[in-house]
Amino acid sequence: MNEARWFTLRLAGLAATAAAFATPVWTVPADNPPDFVPLGAYVSWERVGANAQVSGIDKWADACRRLDALQASHVNLLWVTNMSETDLPRLIEECGKRGMKLLPSMSTVEAKVDWRWANDGAYYDKVLPNLLKVAGPSETLVGWVLSDEPKEEQFPRLEMLRQCLRELDPNRFCTSVTMWPQTPEVPAQTKLPVVCVDLYPFFGPNDPNGPHTDAASKSFFRRNAAKMIEAIGDRNALGWVMGMCFSDLWGPRKYDAQGHLVGLPGSYLHWRCPTLAEMRWQVWETVRSGAKGFVCYTLAPEAPNSTTETLPPPDVTWKDVLAKEVTDLGPNALTNPDGSPTPQLEELGRVYARLAPHTALIRRWRLSSAPVVETEGSGQVQAFADPETGAAFAVLLNDELHEDQTIAVRVGETTSSVRDLLRDQDIALKRDFAGGSGTGAVALRAGQGTILQLGDNRPGGR
Repeated sequence: MNEARWFTLRLAGLAATAAAFATPVWTVPADNPPDFVPLGAYVSWERVGANAQVSGIDKWADACRRLDALQASHVNLLWVTNMSETDLPRLIEECGKRGMKLLPSMSTVEAKVDWRWANDGAYYDKVLPNLLKVAGPSETLVGWVLSDEPKEEQFPRLEMLRQCLRELDPNRFCTSVTMWPQTPEVPAQTKLPVVCVDLYPFFGPNDPNGPHTDAASKSFFRRNAAKMIEAIGDRNALGWVMGMCFSDLWGPRKYDAQGHLVGLPGSYLHWRCPTLAEMRWQVWETVRSGAKGFVCYTLAPEAPNSTTETLPPPDVTWKDVLAKEVTDLGPNALTNPDGSPTPQLEELGRVYARLAPHTALIRRWRLSSAPVVETEGSGQVQAFADPETGAAFAVLLNDELHEDQTIAVRVGETTSSVRDLLRDQDIALKRDFAGGSGTGAVALRAGQGTILQLGDNRPGGR
């Protein structure tokens, strides 16, 4: 029996369970995007247990240590994958204590597993109602991740599961994280209210399989974030970006005294950890793109394992780029094997702290094509309009990843003032000519951004 036929039959069977959550069939909260902007982090749950075992401590001691690091870094959402039902209630409790929302991808729900769609889908008939009993009504748990990087041909499964959970759990939204080639098809083939693309732009040195120069990395990230936003269009959905803080090495490798996973001669240096400037840049480019949230992959690193030091070089065709010497690609994740924060997590926390007071505005505003601000040099800018107040804003980004810059900004004749919201100060404008355009300057660190509010001097202007 095909999957569409399965859903038609199974939905009737689920209706009795759904009666306990009775809401008007035409609209439920799960149909709509969430009203918050995630400043999030992602964790693979099995890595928590693996690191705890190496450290000789209880799994929850390790988990709480990492959750404390996230709380100190102003993270408001934990996206967890490979999550077990056994551990879910405790994780809900621990996130709630720290004021964090939880968005789990349950091992028992993952839509990519083919055998679960056999036998007319009887597997999900039992699993979904049981999962909701385990989860309970906590508002800390805000939604469900249906799959981690599904293929496009599996998208119909996401939509079927979304509809089932809409009936069973109408107050929680559903989403999935998808790779960049497939993401534009998500809003076309599903009604997921959150579309999330994972963009990992910093490949290893000279890696032929991905962007590994400043220009290529920035273009890759910027272009594919924009494609997601364009694909969503005016649908009832929002875009999130999953950015990166990790290194990925194949073949011989080990941890050094800093807690960095370093490549040994013969290893394939697939991805490198972003610099602090690149951490800032990913978040700010996400905001500038019009996306409504950022989740950073990943929290817990690969657990130390001495056997990785003697692994053979990988059998790849691009042997000329394999490491010739010990190569440090930076931290392996946002936290070290012992659970302590890396400089990357601390920098992410500083960016999140600056953005947090403005997330309601970011959630509300809409992309604008109005030519309200021009920049020069390394400045990148995007205009936004607040539909509630009519006020104009712009996100300004220093696109230079190695040097701090003072960015020149030019505004038109009708702009009476420019205020830097993050610094809470006005920017001095010098009129280019009487009654004409005005120029000002904004100092930004490498990869840093800010939000500008533009005053309008026309009658009735904001």
